[in-house]
Amino acid sequence: MQIQNGTPRFSATDLVGYLNCRHLTQLEHAAARGELSRPKFFDPALEALWERGKQHELAYVDHLRAQGLSSVVIDGVDITEEAVAQTIAAMRAGVDVIVQGALRGGSWAGRADILRRVETPSDLGHWSYEAADTKLARETKGGTVLQLCLYSELIGEVQGAMPVFASVIPPWTDFEPERYRLADFAAYHRQVKQGLLGAIGTDKPGQTYPEPTSNCDICNWSTRCDKQRRDDDHLCLVAGISSIQIAELKDHGVTTATALAELPLPLQWKPERGSKESLTRVREQARIQLETKASGELRYELLAPVAGFGLNCLPEPCDGDVFLDFEGDSFVGQHGLEYLLGFHFHEKGEPQYRGLWALDRAGEKAAFETFVDFVLERKKVFPQLHVYHYGGYEPGALKRLMGRYGTREDELDSLLRGLVFVDLLSVVRHSLRAGVESYSIKKLEPLYGYVRDASLPDANLALNRLQVSLELNDAAGILPEDKQTVEAYNRDDCVSTEALRDWLEAERSKLIARGIEVTRPEPGESGPSEGLSEWLERITPLIEQLTGDVPVDPEERSAEQHARWLLANLLEWHRREEKATWWEYFRLSDLSADELIDERAGLAGLTFLETVGGTAKCPIDRYSFPVQEADIRAGKGLRAQGGQPLGTVEDISREQRTIDIKKASAMADEHSTAVFVHEHVPSKPMQESLVRLATHVCEHGMTEGEAYQAARDMLMRVAPRIADGCAVRLDGEKPLDAGVRIGPLIAAGVLPIQGPPGTGKTHTGGHMICELVRQGKKVGIVANGHEVIRNLLNKVIEVAEETDTPLICIQKPKGGSKEDATDRLRFAKKSNACSPSAPMAQI
Repeated sequence: MQIQNGTPRFSATDLVGYLNCRHLTQLEHAAARGELSRPKFFDPALEALWERGKQHELAYVDHLRAQGLSSVVIDGVDITEEAVAQTIAAMRAGVDVIVQGALRGGSWAGRADILRRVETPSDLGHWSYEAADTKLARETKGGTVLQLCLYSELIGEVQGAMPVFASVIPPWTDFEPERYRLADFAAYHRQVKQGLLGAIGTDKPGQTYPEPTSNCDICNWSTRCDKQRRDDDHLCLVAGISSIQIAELKDHGVTTATALAELPLPLQWKPERGSKESLTRVREQARIQLETKASGELRYELLAPVAGFGLNCLPEPCDGDVFLDFEGDSFVGQHGLEYLLGFHFHEKGEPQYRGLWALDRAGEKAAFETFVDFVLERKKVFPQLHVYHYGGYEPGALKRLMGRYGTREDELDSLLRGLVFVDLLSVVRHSLRAGVESYSIKKLEPLYGYVRDASLPDANLALNRLQVSLELNDAAGILPEDKQTVEAYNRDDCVSTEALRDWLEAERSKLIARGIEVTRPEPGESGPSEGLSEWLERITPLIEQLTGDVPVDPEERSAEQHARWLLANLLEWHRREEKATWWEYFRLSDLSADELIDERAGLAGLTFLETVGGTAKCPIDRYSFPVQEADIRAGKGLRAQGGQPLGTVEDISREQRTIDIKKASAMADEHSTAVFVHEHVPSKPMQESLVRLATHVCEHGMTEGEAYQAARDMLMRVAPRIADGCAVRLDGEKPLDAGVRIGPLIAAGVLPIQGPPGTGKTHTGGHMICELVRQGKKVGIVANGHEVIRNLLNKVIEVAEETDTPLICIQKPKGGSKEDATDRLRFAKKSNACSPSAPMAQI
């Protein structure tokens, strides 16, 4: 933001800044007026991020140039008159690609990564331009779309016509653009712009406060804001407090951490947002932090044991126990890199540490396999061993690596089902309260007297330098001393985890000595189930036969070999994916009510109001709940805290904050205070279908016979077979016309219709279906959800009305549907033609 001759000048960065933090806008405005100096801020991680972004942009430009497109680069960083003039000149000349185009209009200016020529007429001639941004984020955020809206508006002022689309070029997609229809976001763009102008539009703009946001991690003003919050004793300094709780407390005049610590208990009001129990918990956290601050000594207190949580989750210590810690960087390559897997253990009474480095994909796979194999071999000697870690990162990383490389799947699953992994952070959260601002292991180390060998400032610098080298694909540039420092840091984390476990065991013993009962957790399952063993016996010979002669290197495979390799891997795909589904179920089942309130799949703080329907055996009970973010909708299956099936959501009102639950008969009299959604659609029919296909291929080959022709064609990437041999699409033919023409002519194969939302896939499908019906065909529709099927059926009915096509649709509805049939749409209550779990329709 700048002020030139008394007039504010804004950039796309200012627009996104306002979206992320209103206080940032106020600070930037003050700096533009000369009232504040912008802080100088250097973060090597952010510098590496900027460099990676630049490399991504240059790679995309090279990709465009390789297609023979002309290009021009507008040099510089600032949006000067000269840069704007060069950009306009390039647009008027019809250059295919303009890199870092400088644009200005009124008070707004920006530099777009790419201006791409499209063959749409404008004031420039028979062409015009669209904006494209190269972004490193794997998921496009609202700020990126806002930037593109602004760039497009500025482009429109130059060429006299607003672009229809803008694009984002995400990483690792072979530069395949994500296209966005600008009209869909125009109102939002206008609203945010007006908000920004209103925020600085007066001589004395309203005062904002530096409330913490996710943008703080990359903001130049973060140090100043953090100091202000500490000077003001802000509520955010209380460990574990949420923004909802802060808002609730401020509504009742509690504005500082000290005021919260001194708040009388029990609470004298009923919270509008959150529960009394959760506010009492953060009040007590504030109290012990205040006591720690006043005494200068870290205070702590044990909480009353609760069955299934805290110290009750500590298994019996074993000489074979292992203490695990990962070092990873999510910005390396497409999926991130777990570059150091470290673990600490004891061998013949002596402490041992192993650090498995992985500076590339092969090393990452090898480190994962080495660790899993190590644990399994060690379990043969110490069957009761456990792997301790602090927080959920480590088991999450192991699951990602298993899925990424398709190796050690059953072995890791056995360890997870056997409850071998123990999260000490969860134990700490449910067993004690300490006077710390965060429950990181480093903050807790004074409690159990652990002193690190590695200096934390030195370790942070070494971590930054090492990760920058990895992110810039320069593993060879990593300094040996940085590797040594990072390994020492990782070793400290592992040894500290053991020290914490031992301290918790000592605290547990103190409770038992006082006559308080503290139990040990029940052992988990081990070994594959009988059903799994039978399944593996069925598919293993098929996999071996399909892949026996397939080269490891994909480049060396023929199309037929690669198709067999794909089919072999598909035989295990559903089971592999279902593991993640059940892992999520077990994670949710282990959460307390306080933790479920922060889960989008959870709803906590339920209070029974009344029974509003159902039967005595399966009543529909109504509950109220406090304000919270939850993705729970009618028809979803619910489980009570702990995981037991509870019933289904009959109705939910976010305005009234009530939920109606149709109870399962076994839970008719139970009133859980917290629930979560977890649904699982069995994939057995799909797995059996793939086995039939694999058996056919093993017996007859990938290219012989007529059975399973469409599936084999798809695996072989064969274009659909057209009965009269004509092309799928003729020169100049519109996609809709091509689809309607060839739909009835497809003899075998698969015809994909691809495109982002709003490009006409459903419209084209509706017309194709009507044409098939006019020619006497029956059409079946299958999809992953009833809503998807219904959306297409609605389009089919609309097209049938427009074209006077005699057509009736029959849909198998979702369970519990009470919708009435119409002349065009009937509902099949029973069907022997498909699995009960499979949504389908017939026309």
